[in-house]
Amino acid sequence: MSDSTQHSHSACPPLKSRQTGLSDMTQCDEAAGSARRRRTVRLWIIFCLASLCCVPLVSVMLGLHLHARDFSYTPAPWVSAFPGRTILFEVVLVDADPKTRLMIMDWQILGEKSSDCSSSNLKACTDIDIFFDDNLLSTSTTQSRTNNRPTEPIFHFNSTALAINDPVANTPTFRTELALFSPGNHQSSLIFYPFDRYSAEIFVFAQDSNTKELVGIEIHRTRGIATGFKTVAVSGSDTTIPAGMIDVIIEVRRGNLVKSFSVVATISIWMITVILLLVMITCVFFGFRQKSEVLCIPVGTLFAFTQLRASMPGAPEGFGDLLDFARPFILSDPTEKPQVLSWELLFEAFPRLDHRKSNGQLGKEPCAELGDGNRLNMCPEGASKL
Repeated sequence: MSDSTQHSHSACPPLKSRQTGLSDMTQCDEAAGSARRRRTVRLWIIFCLASLCCVPLVSVMLGLHLHARDFSYTPAPWVSAFPGRTILFEVVLVDADPKTRLMIMDWQILGEKSSDCSSSNLKACTDIDIFFDDNLLSTSTTQSRTNNRPTEPIFHFNSTALAINDPVANTPTFRTELALFSPGNHQSSLIFYPFDRYSAEIFVFAQDSNTKELVGIEIHRTRGIATGFKTVAVSGSDTTIPAGMIDVIIEVRRGNLVKSFSVVATISIWMITVILLLVMITCVFFGFRQKSEVLCIPVGTLFAFTQLRASMPGAPEGFGDLLDFARPFILSDPTEKPQVLSWELLFEAFPRLDHRKSNGQLGKEPCAELGDGNRLNMCPEGASKL
């Protein structure tokens, strides 16, 4: 037997001693209630301490596990290596913005491999032109689009400057703005936020400026994160592309943390909206009085929900509809209704919910027979209070 049970039993007098009146029963109830309160306080303190330790730990672990990973690319098995002169690139993902349909990437030339170009053999360091598929880039030019072979390089690489490490030469880096397209039949519109997804394609090749011979391109290193997005890069499915050319498909979708936050916030808005709607229906259509404090809730939630939507990462402007919670209250004053919704009214409508009636009439306490025939006050004939 536990200490609290022994304490409550010791505080309660035996059955025969209860003949003194209701005071003994009051002391017994107070002792039992005090034991329950102490137990509740202990459980509350333990729960608070456990929450202070567990909640931050779980949040950090979820953040480390669910956050977006660095942009990475591994060539598919069918992509063959180029045997000749090859330029090594580092590709950095800078940003992705579905609103403007852009993906920004930085390209930096790290060096060459399988090449005779060096500081001691500058004759082999010929210039290289790097070309992109213009139709896959987002440009503001007014030139007509064609499917001809690109003739204007996006970058002219002076390999001699890199070989001699010229300190005044421009940095061998450039930036591209890729256009985001719809990936097949997937949801690629902001109306499907946060489950929208997009795709971008990279097609790049290089050739010698003098001889027009093909020069290989290799993505040697990748990094970078588009905030709030998860990126997956795979090789293009066209196996007829010559070795040395790069064809990469990049799929962009919202990160897991963004999806979780948006879904939880939306469900919270729905739940609070439904609760307020039920409160309004209870007042306007069924005539039950509401407390005056309830009127402050719609006004507060009207502005809180707007700010909550604005805090959703990457949410489109005007996402959802502005909710006017206060309008149904104009039909009547909820604080002047004659009926008051109370527990007694609910017990009257649903008698089975009232556990007090199982022991007798409402408002009376259970009684028990005393051994010597005596009975306590407020008990019917031949019975005494338990």
